[in-house]
Amino acid sequence: MKGLLFLLLAPLLSTAQVKQVGGHIQNGNNERLADASIVLLDSTYQQIREMKTDHSGKFALALTEHTKYYLKASHLNFGTKELFFYCDTIHSPLVLTLLPKVKQLEEVNVVGRQPRLIRKLDRLEFNVQQSNLSALNTWDILKRTPLVMASGSDLMVRGSKKIMVLINDRKILLSGEELKTYLENSAGNDVQSIEVITNPPAKYEAEGSTVINIKLTKSTLYGYRGSAVALAEKSTTWKQMFGLTQYYKNEKFNLRAAYNFGRGTYARYETNYVYYPKEQNSWEGTMDRFDTNNSQNSYVLSMEYTPDTTWLINMGLTGYYGPRSYGVYEVPTAIYNKDRVQESSYFTTNDHERSNKNNNLYLQVTKKLSPQWSINWASYFTSSQATNDQDVLTALNFKGERPSNTRFISNNTSENRLFSTQIDMKGKLKGLEFEFGGKFSTVKTTSDLIFSDDESGALQYRPDKSSLFDYKERNAALYTSFNYSWKKWSWKAGLRGEYTDLEGRVSEPEDMNKMDYFVLFPTFYIQYALSDQQQFGLSYGKRISRPAYSWLNPAKSYYNLFSYFQGDPRLRATIVHNLNLTWTKDNWNVDLFYRFEKWPNMEIALQDNVNHQLIFQYTNIRKGQGAGIDLGKNFQLTALWGLNLQLEGMYNENYFMGADAVLHKNDVFIGNGNISSNYVLDKNAGWNLELGNTFTSPTIQGPFRITGYSSTYVMSNRKFFNKRLEVNLAFMDIFRTEKMRISSKYADQNNYFDDYRDTRKVTVTLRYHFGNQKVKSNNQPTKTEEQKRL
Repeated sequence: MKGLLFLLLAPLLSTAQVKQVGGHIQNGNNERLADASIVLLDSTYQQIREMKTDHSGKFALALTEHTKYYLKASHLNFGTKELFFYCDTIHSPLVLTLLPKVKQLEEVNVVGRQPRLIRKLDRLEFNVQQSNLSALNTWDILKRTPLVMASGSDLMVRGSKKIMVLINDRKILLSGEELKTYLENSAGNDVQSIEVITNPPAKYEAEGSTVINIKLTKSTLYGYRGSAVALAEKSTTWKQMFGLTQYYKNEKFNLRAAYNFGRGTYARYETNYVYYPKEQNSWEGTMDRFDTNNSQNSYVLSMEYTPDTTWLINMGLTGYYGPRSYGVYEVPTAIYNKDRVQESSYFTTNDHERSNKNNNLYLQVTKKLSPQWSINWASYFTSSQATNDQDVLTALNFKGERPSNTRFISNNTSENRLFSTQIDMKGKLKGLEFEFGGKFSTVKTTSDLIFSDDESGALQYRPDKSSLFDYKERNAALYTSFNYSWKKWSWKAGLRGEYTDLEGRVSEPEDMNKMDYFVLFPTFYIQYALSDQQQFGLSYGKRISRPAYSWLNPAKSYYNLFSYFQGDPRLRATIVHNLNLTWTKDNWNVDLFYRFEKWPNMEIALQDNVNHQLIFQYTNIRKGQGAGIDLGKNFQLTALWGLNLQLEGMYNENYFMGADAVLHKNDVFIGNGNISSNYVLDKNAGWNLELGNTFTSPTIQGPFRITGYSSTYVMSNRKFFNKRLEVNLAFMDIFRTEKMRISSKYADQNNYFDDYRDTRKVTVTLRYHFGNQKVKSNNQPTKTEEQKRL
């Protein structure tokens, strides 16, 4: 208890030795500058305090530690000056000279700038702000982020789909196709950077082997400004998006409101194949999917309030609303004998309609207790509702049987509600930086499936095929982490403990699953700087991947008469161990990695050779592991021509228990990457051209083998009217090569499907900036803490 009281009172009792450092700010004529902004940052570039110079341009700082600091000075009419120094080396007043800005005070636009890749101690940051990629939607930017690969609507990092996606450190209650749709309708111009955190620190939820954090831009300009965007896209079908983003900022408030409206028809092309060995026949079908969604609404409202330099209050709402997505799939299936002669067939018509609504409310309060100590409290509430209704008619024409028709109707509604609250404390004591905190979250999800068919001759409700699923989960966590730098060495270590209590009930077949468990998650990082441009690093982290709530529902959700999806209420959580060795030099990034997964949970396909059904099921496989190397380098070949190179090679293997009750091994060597070249055609007009290719070799997922693919794109961006109007033209997947085959072939299992998501497209984007585009603020954006695991 005494130790706990000491930790709580430490910021008030700390009496570290203080050193006073003073100086003044002046212009090029040696004239003192009053009200210049002074920002002091620590060795990790985290802000410690901010102040203004007095009427004579003077300032004074109190330094409590013998370590290195950054000092940043700026003024409205002058450029910014940065100074790096060690506390022990300062023996005279600091004098910083600011030079006037040249000609304009407009926000800096770097013409033809490539995305910047920054290696940090515990993450890789892909900065896309003001780059060519910002003209794309957020999903297309994410697909081109180093280490990230997209397989349909799934994201993968180093062959693993155990990924938690955050937006501004907050998780949204969307996954799979829903997340893809949301990000496709989010303007890329709102994205500042994407962080890929392969070994997340202890303060993050332990969920997912990798965390992807999409950081949205904040206004750094005082006054009102905004941007309007219009996008037209032509693939097989047409799509449009319109958006409006508005900002207002003064000394205390930073407001943002964004709304994007999307509409269009989405195409997906699939052929499927199942071979049944007993009859020696193959079932082959073609399914061209066209879904129309003419009202896709995504929105963001946020307010940041700073009553003084010690308080920061953040609150806001993010959400997505798609009231109606509909389509009619017509799926012919032919059945061939061993001599490739068609002997039977059936024709499925699937008339369906879906809706989705998601809202995430948050409130965050940060208080600086002293120059070394701060406390942060954040709470989140997330709600999500979805419906999926379908009417499926099947016309049967089987050998030896009279032609017949059969019909079923399913209506599925689901609702999720989550509340999470967290408190964190951060401080320094004699060069040691540390954080500690706790978090509690609770989630409730329900899914109601109503099923009717005409098996008795007329449509009737089938209670044996209907189901009500009710799931509750509570999670409590405590963590602590420490960070220390000494000369050229940097260390960071943390420990997180999470207790999970869950209860799941399903009505048909009646079942209940109750369990609880406690797991410790250690993390460790070490980095050594040979020079300012060269560092070595080593990191280890233990993670967990809990099943998505919908995966726990055992109700059968039928796609057609011969295929359905089914979850498993007793899915195990996956334990993941990550080990990384990194080297960075002169923009070269090299990362050696190893990952081990115990009881990975994933979707697989099982064919029932007796009833001629293909079952898509979420289950656990025995184990998986992978090892490889990531390489990254940016080349500036000339003043106007740049080249970006990202390559990855790895070995991946999965061990799974097959339908034949035998342990099988599935392994593969994988090579993937992205190569892009950027050329500035006209610097004054802000006109540039980019050519790139993303590629991957075959991968695996449990019993599946997934073929590789490549995608070539060309985009050009030009600015008009004093750079207020931007026009972007993009040609994506030029050679229509983003196709894949997902196959499962072992023992008596032999099935595959070919999938193409209509990714060859031409996109034209117009973006107009209005309002005040001048006078940059000197305040640095404040990082919010992460939300929760879903």
